[in-house]
Amino acid sequence: MRCLLYGVICLTALASVDTFNTQFTGITEDQTVQQGADIRSQVAAIGLWVALLLMSFIPGMARSRPITEGLAWPALLLGWVVVSPLWSDDPASGAAKAAAFLVCSTAAWRMASVVTAKEMLACTFYALLVLLGLSLMLAVAMPEVGLLLNDWQHEGQWKGVFATKQGLGTVSAVFLVLAFLRLSHRRSVLNVAACVLGLCCLLGSGSRGGGVMAAVAVASLIAVRRSPRFASLVTGILLVGLVLGIGEIAYFSATGDASIQVFGSDINLTERTFIWQYAISLWVDRPYLGFGLNGFWTSEDILSRYLNWHGWVLDNYHSGYMAITVETGLVGLLLFSAMSLSLAPRLRFLLLHARSNRMSLEMTVGYAIMFFTINLTETYFLRSTNFMAVLFTFLTVKTLAVSEPSRAAAAGPRHMGIVRVPARAAAG
Repeated sequence: MRCLLYGVICLTALASVDTFNTQFTGITEDQTVQQGADIRSQVAAIGLWVALLLMSFIPGMARSRPITEGLAWPALLLGWVVVSPLWSDDPASGAAKAAAFLVCSTAAWRMASVVTAKEMLACTFYALLVLLGLSLMLAVAMPEVGLLLNDWQHEGQWKGVFATKQGLGTVSAVFLVLAFLRLSHRRSVLNVAACVLGLCCLLGSGSRGGGVMAAVAVASLIAVRRSPRFASLVTGILLVGLVLGIGEIAYFSATGDASIQVFGSDINLTERTFIWQYAISLWVDRPYLGFGLNGFWTSEDILSRYLNWHGWVLDNYHSGYMAITVETGLVGLLLFSAMSLSLAPRLRFLLLHARSNRMSLEMTVGYAIMFFTINLTETYFLRSTNFMAVLFTFLTVKTLAVSEPSRAAAAGPRHMGIVRVPARAAAG
């Protein structure tokens, strides 16, 4: 039965890790913007997460009791996101996404009692291995499918099985971190080949941001191995990402500029700042509650106004922090910040004191670093069915479920899937 469970997890990752190449789906970019996404892939992803949710209730499947302690902030954030469509201008559309968000998040929560972080990350690794292997073959053997053509900005860059080069770049960066950490713990032909594959796809996609994120995550974890004193700096990267994200919001809210002014130069980050300025200019009229989940770009007036001004439009903020703020308001941003302020010190505590399952812990920290930084320029927060977003929920639950450092000594050794925390750990 557990083999079937692992198979469903792998299939879920394969089906929902990112948007697929339009030449496979038959959904054009214009249709994607109008519909909000490829509806078929969303339905498939929800169905797979429902299957995992149901499997978690099979007698004997759970390896630990349902995880609840230490998760007040994630629970409050989840509840706020789910109820936010109540004040949306389009509550029906928001309610549908909120229901999907609730199902997938609940499934991830339940999976935290069923599988370890090592098992979940292993399934993720093998699923991404298949997708990147296919992407490499498409880029080499079928360039008319696997490469970007007729794109003056990104001509010849790889997209593989994904709809965009950013999709391939982000997935490649995550895979490269997982592959490198596996290789650093166990040298094998598979892990070496995986590192080469991830590097080829990352370079082919031309994703400089993905390359920087992967390098920072790997270098940070190597530094921690050499000296535990780096643990505070490494986990502090999460908070740096949060501060920069809030800085984005504060800057465009205060200045009203459409780009970032630096020493007389206009920086628009491939016109991302145009989206940020537009979203913030409307958000300031309802700052506390926001527009509600999925309540911004689904407005025909908001979408068409941006299209008329710029000649193009995406249903994407290109910033996860902007998405949280605009759709769930300052309340949602505060709840997310509180969760982040709980997550970073918990990861630091584990890096300093955990003695077992180090590979899984390092992968969790590496993934968290990448997730907090990629959301500065791409939107993964609040994505309801995307596997990357739901995996972040799973890893957050696994991490925050470990006993508080002040209670670790009283609790004694306790296996939570990621690590076993010794009773003497709290003394450090």
